[in-house]
Amino acid sequence: MHKSAKTGISVLLATTVLASPFVVVPKAAYALTVEDISADDTSADEETEYTIEFEIDKELKSGDEISVKFPSDYTVDKKLKTSDVYLEDDDGDEIEIDDVSVSGNVVTIELDEKVSKGTLLTLTIDNITNPEDKGTYTIGVKTSKETTYKNEKITIGKSSSSGSSSSSKFDVVQSSKSAEADISLTLGKFNLSSKGKLKKGKYIYVDFPTKDMLPKSISKSDVKVNGTKAEYVSILDSDSIRIEIPSGADGDSYIKLEFSSSAGIKNPSEADDEYTFEIEYDSKKYTSEDMEVTGTAKSSFDVALSDRAAGARSSYSFDIDLSTKLYSNTDITIEFPSADMVPPVVSGYSVTVNGDQVNTVSTSNGKVSFRTPSGFKSTDSLTVKFAYDAYLTNPKTAGTYSLTAKVDNKTYRSKSFEISGTSAPVAVDNTAATIGLTRATASTPTGVQIAIKGLGAPITRSQGFFEIVLPAGFKVPAYIPATSVTVNGTAANYVGVRGQNLIIVPSQDIPAQTAVTVNVLEAGGVVNPATTGVYSIGVYTSEEKGLLFARPATIVALNGVSFKANVASFTKSGKATAMTAAPYIVNGNTLMPASFFRDGLGMSVTWTATTAKVVSGSTVMQFKVGSNVATINGQNVTLPTAVQVKSNIPTLPLRTITDRTGYKIIFVNGNYTVYK
Repeated sequence: MHKSAKTGISVLLATTVLASPFVVVPKAAYALTVEDISADDTSADEETEYTIEFEIDKELKSGDEISVKFPSDYTVDKKLKTSDVYLEDDDGDEIEIDDVSVSGNVVTIELDEKVSKGTLLTLTIDNITNPEDKGTYTIGVKTSKETTYKNEKITIGKSSSSGSSSSSKFDVVQSSKSAEADISLTLGKFNLSSKGKLKKGKYIYVDFPTKDMLPKSISKSDVKVNGTKAEYVSILDSDSIRIEIPSGADGDSYIKLEFSSSAGIKNPSEADDEYTFEIEYDSKKYTSEDMEVTGTAKSSFDVALSDRAAGARSSYSFDIDLSTKLYSNTDITIEFPSADMVPPVVSGYSVTVNGDQVNTVSTSNGKVSFRTPSGFKSTDSLTVKFAYDAYLTNPKTAGTYSLTAKVDNKTYRSKSFEISGTSAPVAVDNTAATIGLTRATASTPTGVQIAIKGLGAPITRSQGFFEIVLPAGFKVPAYIPATSVTVNGTAANYVGVRGQNLIIVPSQDIPAQTAVTVNVLEAGGVVNPATTGVYSIGVYTSEEKGLLFARPATIVALNGVSFKANVASFTKSGKATAMTAAPYIVNGNTLMPASFFRDGLGMSVTWTATTAKVVSGSTVMQFKVGSNVATINGQNVTLPTAVQVKSNIPTLPLRTITDRTGYKIIFVNGNYTVYK
């Protein structure tokens, strides 16, 4: 079946299965129309990827949500993260997602940008496990604009081999047989089986023989279905495409696909006479005759690794025969198979061309770009080496991969190389892990404190990273100094900002199953949302799949009062005020100087060296130093700990007073916020 439409980081899906349209409902009832729901694998009890295509008739704004409801027989990964979900429009452009959450079997994504009405959206979701029982199931889709789900059916348990295939194979005509040559291509003509007919708006899927044949995009003007320009063409992954059937082919009982030379399709880079294509329509597959490719592409090159294990740190080196001479200060970009192979920073000391250290190294989404140094000798042969100290890591999944080198605007592709084995994290329990804000008041600069109980996989210093996902509403600066973030008490090696996300690279190795404290100081410049409410903050690592954990953070009105134990000051409305004595903890109970309830919470408070009286509305509380009994509205109440004296002022149990005056307390990682 077809794989995901992801680019770089492991994301999402694709494909087709039998999916029959649900009952058409008048547009007044829905603001969306579901076009198709398909899965990469429709086998029962199989973890797979799902693709949902739907058209919206009302504009969606940043902050609006799209929800997909799977039946209870499905298993949905509760740790889905944004990299497991991909959303694109009908032009193939990615739409930014701010957050992904799972509640029961409902996957909800929050948009980070506006989407115009009338847009055809393709949403792909990974890590969905099909039901154990075969049958037809209903999946629902809705947005913030609907109150009910629009449904579409899908059949589970019908294996890919169950769809009938044509008894004869279809022809393949290519304009050239030379390896890696740009070609025009014709597939078919062949008749559909079981008296099938093409239907406008449905999809034809084409699996190509190798991953190096397709460009990053194909224009619909370069593809014809039965002589008519395709309605839409999208690249699903590195070796498969989807073609929307145009009205001119509607009702045809055959398929003939034509790709012009400007489509950007190339022959495979290796010679072989047994390459085959597979076309799928309406859950039925058709296989081509063998296609022959001769010779070997001059641009293909071997890749040498010091370690071929999945997820392992490795050096990379390769030799390229260039089509033109290479000179000094020439731009070179190496694109690796996935973004998580490349650390946020690669030192120029770790990369050489023909033995010389390169200049101006930068990284972006799995690409490493640099320049040949000044004084570089002109040559048509290039040797690139990424040392072990470059901290490149192999893909985390075993398989066949390749690299692409762009040298002076000319592209060269590597031969395939194998990655073996698996990298499985150990099980850890982070149910008691915490995330806290140093200040919980709205529109206030805050620190973020994260206490991780254990890691499932080790993080290598200056290479692996933690990713902190702050929800929309938090203000995150474009730059945060590494000195403003500590990991286990040591300043981070690097801190990057990616939208609402913080990428924190530690400066020390952190073994698996180790507890970790990540502390983003208030000096980092993160500011709480202006709107009060509960926000979910998530934690990921570069070495583990899915969400590590998430915790709610409550943002309260600006008149909330924040303070810390053993610090003799509190903050209210952005202003710090000194206290006569610092709050402190006795047997798990927080004692506050009596003046705090007057200066911080606005209560009427009087005290002597031996007594204290606190009045809030109709509540009158009287305390005696040394006694664990207070009088509240004339009734004796036992205190959790006796009243004490510190710095010549009585200190009173915080919880006793707040519980009786309508105040609430947020306490996380030593930070308090008292609010109403």
